[in-house]
Amino acid sequence: MSLALLLALGAVEMSAPLPAGGSSKPRISVPAPELTGAPWLNLPPGTRLTLASRKGKVTIIHFWTYGCINCHRNLPIYDRWQKRYAAKGALVIGIHTPETAAESKLPNVVKKVKDLGITYPVLVDSNRQNWNRWQQRVWPAIYLVDKQGQVRHGWEGELEYKGAGGETRMSRLIEALLDE
Repeated sequence: MSLALLLALGAVEMSAPLPAGGSSKPRISVPAPELTGAPWLNLPPGTRLTLASRKGKVTIIHFWTYGCINCHRNLPIYDRWQKRYAAKGALVIGIHTPETAAESKLPNVVKKVKDLGITYPVLVDSNRQNWNRWQQRVWPAIYLVDKQGQVRHGWEGELEYKGAGGETRMSRLIEALLDE
C-alpha cells in the first residue's frame, strides 16, 4: 500500500493535533522510501545519506522549498530539534523540492540554505524524485522515521498554525521514538 494511500486513510498520523485524551500511538508503520539523488548540502563533498545507514537511529525528514512562507515558519523548530536531539542520535534532514523554476536552481538553493542558517543536511530534490517517492502533496511536510526505518508519525503544514501545538506534540513523539 502506498504512503499516500495510507496517509489518506489516516493510517499514519498527520496534521491535526489529537483531541484531548487521544492516543499518540500510530496505528501502523510504513517503510520509509529510501532517499535518492544529489546534491547534498551541509555534508562533506561527495557524501550522501541513506535511511539504510540511519538504521538504529531516529530521523526527522522535512520537505520544504525556500519560497514557501509556511516552510520558513517551521525552520526554527527543526533547528531546535537538531540541537536538542543530535546527541541522542536523531538527525534532521531537509529535502528541498522546488515549487518554481527559480527554486530549482542549485546556486539559489545553496544561497538560501546559507542565508537561512540551516546547518543540518539538505538533499536538493530539483527533479522531484524524493517528492514523488514519498508521494508528497504539500509543503511543508514532516515525517518521523523510527530506528527500524518505518515512518511512524507525520505532519503536513505549519507546526504552530492557529495554535496547533505541533512542536510540542512532535517533540514528544521524537522523544518516544528515541526511547524505544
